[in-house]
Amino acid sequence: MKQIILTGASDGLGREFGKICVANEIKVIALCRTKPAYDCEFIETDLSNETSILHACNMVKENYPCFEVIINCAGIPSIEKLEEIHYDELEKVMKVNSIAPMFLTSQLMPLIKKNEADIVNVGSTVGLKQGYQDQLAYTTSKWAIRGTSYNLQLELKDCNCRVIQFNVGGMNTKMHEKYNGSKIENPKEWMNPKDIAELMLYLLNLPKNIEISEIAINRKRPIQK
Repeated sequence: MKQIILTGASDGLGREFGKICVANEIKVIALCRTKPAYDCEFIETDLSNETSILHACNMVKENYPCFEVIINCAGIPSIEKLEEIHYDELEKVMKVNSIAPMFLTSQLMPLIKKNEADIVNVGSTVGLKQGYQDQLAYTTSKWAIRGTSYNLQLELKDCNCRVIQFNVGGMNTKMHEKYNGSKIENPKEWMNPKDIAELMLYLLNLPKNIEISEIAINRKRPIQK
């Protein structure tokens, strides 16, 4: 693996995965709004905007057509009571968490097939359960990305492209702090995104005849003694 496309590359799990890739001499083409603080190729991209995604895809086609993996890692949270859901937030969450991965993958599909590239869709363990209180939009978006992976697995079954649905539980990142200004409590009890990034790279380095179609990584809460 020499070259990957990575969304959400400037923070959280995406940042840790990008840094690990660079340390392993893998070129990272980062598609995000903010340039990552590590050595990578950067295409400024707003994943909630169709024109921006199209521009990023054209840049990839022109300058980085030989990528071997595309990782849809970007994601944003949403916490709103059922009676207080705002259309603008609902639209943004669905665009970034669900529509952008589908549209980006579709636009790059000819190269994905040509390169026999793998696709990793980073979801959440909330997409494996009924959901959480006041998180209707977020839960729905994570169920949607699972459906995207399942459909891609079906449509690419005759290709050497692997599709991995990567469902991650609670990590020690700034995702919710950036959303509502509240830091997570007891950060040591939350998973280290660096550990999760190492697992992701391990799965991608498995022989191409091994496809981990879906994986769930849950946070194990310590037992109080």
